Amino acid sequence: MKALRLALRALIQAAPFKGRYRLADKAGAALAGDLHEVFGLNGVGVGIDHAVLTHRLMYYGLYEENVMNFLRRDLRPGDVVFDPGANIGYFAAVCLGLVGSKGHVYSFEPSNAAHAHILKNNPSPPANWTLEHAALTDHSGEMTFYDTPRVMTRGFACLEGTYEPKDRIPHQVKVFSLDDYCAARNINTIAFLKLDIEGSELKALQGAARMLASDSVRTVLVETTLLDHTVEMTRTIDDLLRGYGYRSHRARRNGVPDPINVMEHLGLREDILWTRTER
Repeated sequence: MKALRLALRALIQAAPFKGRYRLADKAGAALAGDLHEVFGLNGVGVGIDHAVLTHRLMYYGLYEENVMNFLRRDLRPGDVVFDPGANIGYFAAVCLGLVGSKGHVYSFEPSNAAHAHILKNNPSPPANWTLEHAALTDHSGEMTFYDTPRVMTRGFACLEGTYEPKDRIPHQVKVFSLDDYCAARNINTIAFLKLDIEGSELKALQGAARMLASDSVRTVLVETTLLDHTVEMTRTIDDLLRGYGYRSHRARRNGVPDPINVMEHLGLREDILWTRTER
């Protein structure tokens, strides 16, 4: 099964063609075999479950392809990337290959289960990858984090004050504001800040006021929903980032960013890229 999976992976990654996603979904599921596998990507061991579609898309290089292609166009050797909500480490692995040995990726994973998963698969992580058992928010200290049994398959777990999942498993976790974290470690510039952190996006941005105001963050990704219960939070994020001189884009599949006015798209659920404009 593993040899067939590798052959399918090579075929899918060889060149874009219609039907790649269906092939990764259907044929990938049929070739799941023993289901669990750790595959190496840029020095990172990414532990996946082939029964989970998002994991299969990672294995076949199709997960969030539009964002990953944007990063391939935008990131340069020596860049610094912040990756809160690292989950199984796939995003960090992709970015490590793009920023090179002179760059650095800072990952934050507050989930006990996900953090342990990454450590198990990476006993000797790359020197330019920092993994914190912590979360980003608007202050530094400790908070309650709600782990869930779904964190490894659907990526859902959250800080207190966002959601109250019925299957929550609470535990205490360190939290940082981005400003405090960067000041303590003399980090002056960030090329890419990923904020896909289950309802904590606004507070993480509020905790990055100094870095955002000083033109120190080139691009911010914000997981964005424009539903009835998220309209006001999304509007606040929109106003905040526009006030700092950013403009919103969605990435095409090839990674090219297209301008989008977020607040005009009711029902939107998408990763939005906020890039710095001249002021």
